[in-house]
Amino acid sequence: MKYFVLVMIMCGFYIIYNLLDLSEWEGLYQILCFVVFMSAFLRLKVKGKLLTGLLLFGGSLIHFYYGNSGVELLEGITQNLALLSIILLAPLISIPLKQEGVIQSVVSKLVQVQHEPKKMFYGISSFVFLMSPILNMGSLRIVHSFIGDIKVNRKLLSNAYYQGFTPAVLWSPFFASVGMVLYLTEISYLSYLPIGLVFVVIQIILAVLLLNYSGEKLSTEAEISSVKFRDFYNTKLVLYVIGLIMLLVSLELMTNYSMLLLVSIMCVSVPIVYNLIVNKWGVFYKEFQLYKKHVSSFSSLEISLFLSAGLFGNALLHTPITDILKTAIIWSTSKSVFLLFFLIIVLVTLVAMMGIHQIVIIPIILTLLISPDVGVNLYSAAFMCIFTWMFSAALSPLNALNIIISQCVRNNGLTVAYRWNGLFFAGVFVMAFVFVYLIDILQLQP
Repeated sequence: MKYFVLVMIMCGFYIIYNLLDLSEWEGLYQILCFVVFMSAFLRLKVKGKLLTGLLLFGGSLIHFYYGNSGVELLEGITQNLALLSIILLAPLISIPLKQEGVIQSVVSKLVQVQHEPKKMFYGISSFVFLMSPILNMGSLRIVHSFIGDIKVNRKLLSNAYYQGFTPAVLWSPFFASVGMVLYLTEISYLSYLPIGLVFVVIQIILAVLLLNYSGEKLSTEAEISSVKFRDFYNTKLVLYVIGLIMLLVSLELMTNYSMLLLVSIMCVSVPIVYNLIVNKWGVFYKEFQLYKKHVSSFSSLEISLFLSAGLFGNALLHTPITDILKTAIIWSTSKSVFLLFFLIIVLVTLVAMMGIHQIVIIPIILTLLISPDVGVNLYSAAFMCIFTWMFSAALSPLNALNIIISQCVRNNGLTVAYRWNGLFFAGVFVMAFVFVYLIDILQLQP
């Protein structure tokens, strides 16, 4: 109970701090985050303690080496709190959907076609595609909790999960990838959205082509021709997602607040306003209790990782490592945008393979990319970092996305990502280079 209250106070303080611009409370802000970090840290297993402890201790040591002391040793611990707040608060926004039985109605349709593999693929991928923009990886957990006992081809299931989920990483403001990049580049969400959605369409086309022209006889031609998106279409779900995005875009245009702050505010306000209208507080209370249990039981690693990674990443900016990275980036930029993009993908993916989260390395790379010395187009830099985040998260067996999908299909992460979905990611990889080249040629400006 105390842990949950501490976490909620931290998220609430983040919202109030940024709404009222309480910069003079920075020290208290950092201490609060440190207290929450320690509360989460003590709940971790040995591996989690080792990783996050090294990040926090290493970052503080670097700060001390460069002359910081006292509260200054915690500089950067609040850097990722905007993203962490979204991750912690996002499940609240699904409560109205659960109250109206929207999720259950879609799942019931999946159960009806469990013996038709092609329909199952389209159904699962469509459901995940619609849910993931607002529920993040929670969408995978929700879908699998309902269909886990249904006999589905494991390779097909991994295809559906990856191909339904990864598009959201490229465009949804509820994802750390989009939120962090747009926050650092100061690009408005509305101006980036068309870029993200265009590439999402490319991903979808590629996924459909690979499915329909694969050599596996998963169903008859009659089954394939009978598959319709409307079989799994839920008007309430679609309107809810579109309504949230439109509201976010409108608020961004009308206010000077960041998209990250607006998303956190909406996560809290939407379910409350909804229940003020429909007056279903009894159901809301039950769902909130489940949410409370989830945060108390499963959020410790995310909290510890994001807070310690922010401090460590901030500290690294003061070290010669950034000079080496900057030299490599400037050199590759002088050769071609292709080489630069390839360098970023390789670097981030290798780091992810070692178990280091993208939240540590991407902000450092992006900060260098948008510096005056490099001169990369802002939209090119944004898309390269967002795509690399998605790509490395999908391929690294130590990343949460790969781990969740691997656990769902009961196979190791390398087999699931490379053998079962390698062709899809190879195609997406090639198309991303073409896409970045087009953005660079067009020289889009904010």
